[in-house]
Amino acid sequence: MLSNVTFFLARRYLRAKRSFVSVITVISILGVAVGVLMMIVVSSVMKGFEGEFRKTLIGSEPHILLRPQDAKPTDAKSAADVLAKVRLQPDVLAASSYIGSAMFAEHDGQQSGMDVLGLPEDGAKFYMSKVAKHKAEGLLELTPGGVVCADYVAGGLNAHPGDAISVYASKNVTSAVKRFRIASDEQDETKRHAAYEEIKLNPKEIKLLGTTRMESAGTYGYVTLETAQQIFGFGEKVSGVLIELKQPGEVKEVMKRFTAAGVVPTTWSASLWTDAGDARLAAMSNERVMMWIVLLIIAIVAAFSVMNTTITVTTQKRREIGVLTALGSRQSQIIGIFVSQAAFVGILGTLTGLILSGLVLQYRDEIRMGIAVLSGGSANADSGMFLATIPAQIEPWFIVVTCLGSITFCLLAALPPAWLASRVDPAVALRD
Repeated sequence: MLSNVTFFLARRYLRAKRSFVSVITVISILGVAVGVLMMIVVSSVMKGFEGEFRKTLIGSEPHILLRPQDAKPTDAKSAADVLAKVRLQPDVLAASSYIGSAMFAEHDGQQSGMDVLGLPEDGAKFYMSKVAKHKAEGLLELTPGGVVCADYVAGGLNAHPGDAISVYASKNVTSAVKRFRIASDEQDETKRHAAYEEIKLNPKEIKLLGTTRMESAGTYGYVTLETAQQIFGFGEKVSGVLIELKQPGEVKEVMKRFTAAGVVPTTWSASLWTDAGDARLAAMSNERVMMWIVLLIIAIVAAFSVMNTTITVTTQKRREIGVLTALGSRQSQIIGIFVSQAAFVGILGTLTGLILSGLVLQYRDEIRMGIAVLSGGSANADSGMFLATIPAQIEPWFIVVTCLGSITFCLLAALPPAWLASRVDPAVALRD
């Protein structure tokens, strides 16, 4: 009976007509809703960005590159022995030998550099199918005497698929610079002129087959193993072994298993796909944590609005509280009235925020386009570009924690003013 009275009074105070209480109650509900909305939307979008960046790294970087620690080319037999062991491992999806080095390209009077992966026929088919989704122009099928490079590099060369470009190994440039210094120091005019004549870059002409989008596939260039051996003068040697994993997210654990099983020679080292993005992924995770702190502050501010509502109600209903106390109501029952009111505000505000967050996440790209139009920007993003749409990854556990946390904050915020109201002296309250 008394519990029914408690809930009856809580509902009555919430529905107070022509009263400032009803206005601030609505404001409190909206405050809680906005807090829940911000927590869910911002966390989901930031998690989406982190996930997309991680998928981009996995989809463009070699998962593992094994090579001698001195970074010098190794003979084909040594690479084949390592390759045979690697292919027996259950974690491996595909593996092949490779050549990795840097080269410079020239076309139409423009120069640019790129890191190059030279792949054998079987490795080229698998790896190029992996980066096929990043295609910008032309074909991504490697053929001898051809190269696939990033669109940024091709743009710097003013080259298009089908154009012939001149390429030379970075070591040729290093050698030419050394020869130039030696020639510059030569005192004899004839010898100096002869030394200058010996400075050559030995460029090779290859065909631009196609381009990949730099923002999602990086700046790698791709050639066949045969073409790479010719460009870099490796002869029959290779740089090492390239590995693609079934579960690339477990690359560090896989490498530990490879080391324990003796798959990787002690004189070899490994480069992992995480090496290229660990720092950026860590920065994104730290940014997420900081954003959670900011959002937590927003949630606390929303809880304070509930406290403000409870304080206002207890102040306005001081005489009624005195009457209830005089009639024998226990302290816990008085507290229950205002905590029930806070619970209603918290639950309704949380449900409203949950619904609004679902709508915002559902129509996030449309909202972005609307904002772009209103701000004078472009309404349409290039559908082929990286992150042309706003990514979002919804975590059910986070939504549950956010909703429960929101309601809990509201209840905790109502307790102090409710407790103070329950301690009112009935005689003093009725006299005021």
